[in-house]
Amino acid sequence: MRIFILGVDGYIGNALAQRLLEHGHIVTGFDNFWRRKWIENEMESISAFPIPSMETKEINFKKIGDFSFIELDVVKQDTLFEQMVKDYKPDAIYNLAHNPSAPYSMKSKENAQKVIYNNMVGTNNVLWAIKKHAPNCHYITIGTVGEYDHYNNLDIEEGYFKIEYKGRKSNEMIYPRRPGSIYHVSKTGSTYLIDYLTRAWQLKCTDVMQGIIFGSYTNEIDNTKIYSRFDFDEAGGTVLNRFCVQAILGIPLTVFGEGKHKRSFLSLNDSIQALMIALYNKPEAGKVQTWNQLSEWHSMNDIALMVKNTSLELGIDIDIQHIETPRMEYTGEHYYNFITENLKSKGYIPTRTINEEIKYVINNLKIYKETLDKYKDVVIPKIKFKRV
Repeated sequence: MRIFILGVDGYIGNALAQRLLEHGHIVTGFDNFWRRKWIENEMESISAFPIPSMETKEINFKKIGDFSFIELDVVKQDTLFEQMVKDYKPDAIYNLAHNPSAPYSMKSKENAQKVIYNNMVGTNNVLWAIKKHAPNCHYITIGTVGEYDHYNNLDIEEGYFKIEYKGRKSNEMIYPRRPGSIYHVSKTGSTYLIDYLTRAWQLKCTDVMQGIIFGSYTNEIDNTKIYSRFDFDEAGGTVLNRFCVQAILGIPLTVFGEGKHKRSFLSLNDSIQALMIALYNKPEAGKVQTWNQLSEWHSMNDIALMVKNTSLELGIDIDIQHIETPRMEYTGEHYYNFITENLKSKGYIPTRTINEEIKYVINNLKIYKETLDKYKDVVIPKIKFKRV
């Protein structure tokens, strides 16, 4: 298949491109390098794993298969992108060109505007291009389980559900959202946009609600050593990334509040597995294919303990420190259960556990300790979600 990847230079895009090429697909990657720029310039940080330039990646990707790269901003250069869709008629488009950071979106009004504009207008531009020039193209994108209310005391269904209320049974509707940051608001808005335009234009769309992605391993990356970026600053780095780097640097693992609040997780390798399953399971036109894309969920205390125990096996003794949460979140015990049957029914089987990935990451990051030490201040959260 001919496939477009928007955000090919990113964490998931880099790994996905290598898997698609190994499967023999023709891949065109797009990126405007915003992730590189805001991590370096605004967060004053780097990727823990050194990442090559896109020029170097392109050379190496072409050794794997049929790959080309175009530097393009799908928000600002939508006319050029439309022309690319018209010319190449891709079989599938992966839209990974979203800013994925809740803290970044809460840093300032300007940041909030950038995230909302990029994520929602980008989604809109891609769907219009598909409608006009490639109506049979399969649109695949990553939502986030952060769109849901983690504390609603109900099982979280997969995208759509029906309810009975005051004696009446509803038609199918989107499962309620209650986003936890401006970033999550932008993703929720994109979810409703995808749902509406899929129905209006009979598009073929897959929107996966994905948990926190962790780790750096895929079969392809282990062979090529073309690592996906591994951010660890307070805005770009997920909790596991920050904890692993904190462990290497001897900084206590900073758990928010009581640390009893739960979140869901998925390894990078399994995220790519799931996105490949999406490619090979094209939905019918007119209804969004949705699933909850995650393998396991744990409390933050559990995650910190996993990093601590695995680090100890590798000769690193690290403390756990509870700090006031900078976010608008409850950190006590709560009911937390996701329905995950749709992906399993299509053959998904988890391949990497959190403990396996922690060991892989720490072993591979040890050699960069001296460089990482120069950036140790960026792993401590300072961005406040609450009114101060």
